[in-house]
Amino acid sequence: MWGSHPDVEAPPARQHEARPEGGGTRPGEVADARLLVMGEPHSDLAGVKAMLAPLGQPVHETVDWNGELEALLDMELACILVDARQGWSVGVETALRLRDQERTRHIPLLLLATSACDRADLLRCCGLSTVDCLLEPIHPEFLRAKVGMFIELHRRERTLRAALDRAERAEAVARESERMLRTLLGNLPGMAYRCHDTPGYPFSYASPGALELTGYGPEDFTSHRVSREELIHPDDLRRVREGIQMALDARTPITLTYRIRTRTGKERWVWERGVAIHEEPQAELPILEGFITDITPLHRAEQEREELLIQARAEHGRMETIIQQLPCAVHIAEAPTGRTLAVNARAEQLLGHPMIEVRCLQDFARYRAIHADGSRYTAEEYPIARVLLTGKAQPEEEVLYDRPDGSVRVFLISAGPILDRQGQLQAVVASFIDITGLRRAERRQAFLASVSETLASSLDYEATLAHVVQRAVPVLGDCCTLDMLEPDGSIRRLAVAHVDPGRAELAWELARSYPIRLDSNGGSGAVIRTGKTQLTAEIPDHALARFARDARHLELLRGLRATSALVVPLHARGRTFGALSLGYGGPGHRYGPEEQLLAEELARRAALAVDNARLYREAQLAVQLRDEFLSVASHELKTPLTPLHLKLSALSRELPRCCVGDTRSQGLQRHVDVARRQVHKMSTLINSLLDVSRLSQGKLKLEPEDTDLGEVLAEVAAWFVPEAARVGSELRVEGETRVPGCWDRLRLEQVVTNLISNAIRYGAGRPIIARLEVETDLARLVVRDQGIGIAPEAQERIFGKFERAVSDRHSGGLGLGLYITRSIVEAMGGSIRVESRLGEGSTFTVELPRCQEGR
Repeated sequence: MWGSHPDVEAPPARQHEARPEGGGTRPGEVADARLLVMGEPHSDLAGVKAMLAPLGQPVHETVDWNGELEALLDMELACILVDARQGWSVGVETALRLRDQERTRHIPLLLLATSACDRADLLRCCGLSTVDCLLEPIHPEFLRAKVGMFIELHRRERTLRAALDRAERAEAVARESERMLRTLLGNLPGMAYRCHDTPGYPFSYASPGALELTGYGPEDFTSHRVSREELIHPDDLRRVREGIQMALDARTPITLTYRIRTRTGKERWVWERGVAIHEEPQAELPILEGFITDITPLHRAEQEREELLIQARAEHGRMETIIQQLPCAVHIAEAPTGRTLAVNARAEQLLGHPMIEVRCLQDFARYRAIHADGSRYTAEEYPIARVLLTGKAQPEEEVLYDRPDGSVRVFLISAGPILDRQGQLQAVVASFIDITGLRRAERRQAFLASVSETLASSLDYEATLAHVVQRAVPVLGDCCTLDMLEPDGSIRRLAVAHVDPGRAELAWELARSYPIRLDSNGGSGAVIRTGKTQLTAEIPDHALARFARDARHLELLRGLRATSALVVPLHARGRTFGALSLGYGGPGHRYGPEEQLLAEELARRAALAVDNARLYREAQLAVQLRDEFLSVASHELKTPLTPLHLKLSALSRELPRCCVGDTRSQGLQRHVDVARRQVHKMSTLINSLLDVSRLSQGKLKLEPEDTDLGEVLAEVAAWFVPEAARVGSELRVEGETRVPGCWDRLRLEQVVTNLISNAIRYGAGRPIIARLEVETDLARLVVRDQGIGIAPEAQERIFGKFERAVSDRHSGGLGLGLYITRSIVEAMGGSIRVESRLGEGSTFTVELPRCQEGR
């Protein structure tokens, strides 16, 4: 009745079985076999569980077909026990129902029944697969043996299923590996091979990639229609053989690069990597396995890279040559670190030290740039660092640099970015030049310009030279003295300047106690005597001892503490009349050629100023003598003209009475009239000379009185009507007829006379208009002619002394009329101006205040 049935089929592995964690039971591990006891509500399930307890397996129980049972049936059960002792028919139905379900069909069933059960049902149950029955009385050990057998079967089934699973997985892995290998070999950009180490290297395997690589299919190689050596370029064959043999001897992988010829005759570069395999330890000839791939593009790229590298080296060499030949310093730094990429020798020459190694931006602070106050630059203040930080070009700027030798140089620096094609900052290039000499020259030129302005500001050359001496310190030295040659041959110290006022007094004391002599062997005396510059770069003490006249003199010289001296002559028009002495009083300063040129230029300008002042004084004296002569001569000439004029007037009146009926009387009258006009002209010229003399001496006096300008203009115009008619001009008076004011009448007549006579002289026989206008407190006289006109460049000049707008061959006079006119008008507080065009005439406008100040 109980036991296993021979026709029971092995249960299939269930997908829903619960697997132990880790994929199954490990070898030697005993897994739990769960048991399920089912029965009626009044069944003795607890007793059954007690009999099964010694088996040590989990036992679950249920009395109803519900959700709890469904969950229990989902577990992996070793055996289901159905207690049908209380209801056989119910137990049979339960067994049949369990057999109808897929998940419990193969779980062994054990029905517990009474001996009074229906035999037919018993046979029917026993006829079901994996179903057994156990009738009462039920012995516990017998029950445990029965169930233990099912547990053992369950465990063996599980072990068998695990082994089958492992086998299936291993087979799947093998199939996948084989598939992957075929895929890899079929898609490799080259060919995998297996060949024998015999002549010709015959292939026993070639991957599908052989066709694309060589033009020959794998079967062409494996059938030995094509040998490996036939592929290799003849020029590379020997090298390939030697390379394979060397690898075999050294038992190292084969690595070769060579050329092959494809089926179409195309040449390709290939790279091969292979190993030697000994299938048997005692085998002498190994099997070669490896891989060959096309590296033609790579080889071509490598060749191009080499060519580009050669070209880049050549370009770099050219750039390096250009950088080194540039007159400016060049520094190229990498972005963003600031690491130096290139620098020329000029940069290190200007800096005065080797380039500093820069690893990061902060390393720039190790350079020696300084501000005007002497403080050091921070790293971020350098132009090249600012470009690294901002990516923007930095325009030219001046930077002071404190060189290790103690000198401070002025650099003009500019920096700009170097960008790649994407606009990203790759490097920074900075260039700089030393403009110390330029700035020094600019300062010296500015100094000379300022000195020239000072020299030109006054004709008192002694005062201006003293000021120049003060300006020379400290530009040209710590001390400056000026010594001048006097007319009696002595030398007088004119000015002293020193950075230390105490030593300035010492220089004065030297000149007072030990006067400078022309026969001296050195110093100002020798320079004035010879006219040659004397430069002493260093003054040792023994030189002072030789120059000193006595111990006191030596003590004073030493008190000046001069360490370097420069004495230049003041020379002009072939004569030396002074010397400018300069000196430094501390270490680190020495006079050289540059300082000598500057000092000589300063002395030249000072000498010119002195010479010009002397010439001016001489000219002033000459003018004064001339004015005195003109004054005396004018008075002496005017004395005989007055009686001559009276005699001619009397003669003109007597001729009509004395020569009545005489045909010669009219001729005599004309001669007398001509003589009177010439006397009048001579008197006018002499009066002009007298006025010029008075103006030069400042003695022109005005006697203002109530005067009518209209009346003055009418009288003067009446005088000139005959003369205007004689030259063919019409003289017209227009405008206001009465213009009262407070003026000097005689001088006002002189102004009107000069303007009208000037218009008649240059009017070219055309009409002349004199017009009066009144504007509040201003009187305006306008005299206009239509004559030859005045060139623009001469319109201001004609008001000068002895000046004319045209050559004296075209008109008489001394060129003083307009000069005297302007002087008189300006003395009355007025102004005069001219407007003219060549060929269109001239218009003179005089504006006078109607009441002078003080009236």
